[in-house]
Amino acid sequence: MQIAKLFSLTLGFLFSYCASVFCQTGTKTTDTPGEKLVTIGYHKLFIREGGPKNARYTVIFESGAGGGANDWTKVISLLPADIRTIAYDRAGTGKSDQGPLPRTLTQEVFELHQLLKILKITGPVVLVGQSMGGLLVRLYTDEYGKNVVGVVLVDPACENGMLGSFKYGGWVRLREKAIGKPIPNPQLENTISVGYDSTADYMAEEFQKIYLSAIKNPRQLKDRPLIILGAGKRNQPPGTPDEQWKEIRAERDKQVEDFTILSSNSKFILDPLSGHNIHKDNPEIVAKSIQEVIHSIVSKTKF
Repeated sequence: MQIAKLFSLTLGFLFSYCASVFCQTGTKTTDTPGEKLVTIGYHKLFIREGGPKNARYTVIFESGAGGGANDWTKVISLLPADIRTIAYDRAGTGKSDQGPLPRTLTQEVFELHQLLKILKITGPVVLVGQSMGGLLVRLYTDEYGKNVVGVVLVDPACENGMLGSFKYGGWVRLREKAIGKPIPNPQLENTISVGYDSTADYMAEEFQKIYLSAIKNPRQLKDRPLIILGAGKRNQPPGTPDEQWKEIRAERDKQVEDFTILSSNSKFILDPLSGHNIHKDNPEIVAKSIQEVIHSIVSKTKF
């Protein structure tokens, strides 16, 4: 089951949830990126590439639940032409094929790792993740992040956040619903993973696993340059009492800002005019943040 569909069954909806900068070639923007399908195991992933393949840095974009390569078009157009960019549709979304079941976060980052190996991307990588993509970026860095040198989180989801859930009848801290179901190992050989229960989802278990891992190792990104962008606008969901929404919003805003603990070289930026989809509302601030992260890497300076 796709992550987007999994959310619709498990969570129902995701409410805005859980000075010059360095330019490698001045203000020149990227050329029209190429598009292709890349075979991963028995299925194909749609990718959109921009910039030279021999670029010093490659920027990989991870969208939120249900999003894909198109989400980042404006951001990519604002980046210097000598940065390589890769945006893609995860399995089961956009132009990509369906992938193996279950569609867990663990499976998603495994497939990204396989994709980058096939594309022979071995040099320095900057990861950019929005909403649920922020969790995927963190998981990827934990599991496969040897060449990850910097991160931008765009109003990232929090594993300890409150979510509106049809399944549980209202607002819920999803990780607290974990009952210890074993999460199937990622794989590409079969359509269904060994140990997959078609009547279950694993989101609560994965959120709990990420939560416990962060407690054990709060500095997950070590000293990698990290910029967190927070949304200044959050719409109150229909049917949510004013006082409850005030508490939920305050917690959400604090959780996003508190992601600065993930790295010893981090910066939080509040975008007062953007909602959850900052990359669409204000692509300039995302592009600028990517360049600031690269500048921190190149100059070996902290924010």
